Amino acid sequence: MENVYNYFGGSGIFIQIGAGAGDKDSRANYRDGFTEFVKKLSKDRIKKIILVEPNPVNIPFLRECWKDYKEVFIYELAIIPENINLKNIDFYYSLYDGPNYQVASIVKQHVLNHYGGNNNIIESFSVPTIHINDFLNKHTDNGNDEIELLSLDIEGIDSEIVLDLKLDNNIKVKYLSFEYIHMGDKLENVKKHLENNNFEYIGKGVDYNGFDYLYKQK
Repeated sequence: MENVYNYFGGSGIFIQIGAGAGDKDSRANYRDGFTEFVKKLSKDRIKKIILVEPNPVNIPFLRECWKDYKEVFIYELAIIPENINLKNIDFYYSLYDGPNYQVASIVKQHVLNHYGGNNNIIESFSVPTIHINDFLNKHTDNGNDEIELLSLDIEGIDSEIVLDLKLDNNIKVKYLSFEYIHMGDKLENVKKHLENNNFEYIGKGVDYNGFDYLYKQK
């Protein structure tokens, strides 16, 4: 993300989809890439921080994480693909993923891929849903506000959500960081979608493990 620190200006609107527990998860060594990036910026550069996290366990952690920032909005929602039309959806999680259950996903197999085994216990909880474009339009003045950084870490469905993004005149994003490691053969379609919408790859994104790609609007 050093590339991003070298530019001047921007809308000051930062959105994280899949916020987890911010920098309050002990199992992640109290690290979160999006959080670290934004907290390195001067506070007067930040107009608004918008966080989406489906797991109710993590909402108090996020409030604590961002308590020193004024314009922070936290939504307990599930972002789902456009081809799913449900008002609520089940999120699956493994009891071995506690205490913050950051691998919770609407895709049960995604959880099993991380926490398989005969003794694994998978449980679920229900969350209200919204589609990505509806959410972004609702919280950026019907798409008129530019999003300076949109960070996506949506366990098991990252490719579907990126492909759903209407990145023409409907959604204005300057930088897009997304987790690519679980995209498999869908990654090439994601790259083409971004390139067709005038985005270019500029390096690794916000994830401190290096699991994100960073794209910039040309």
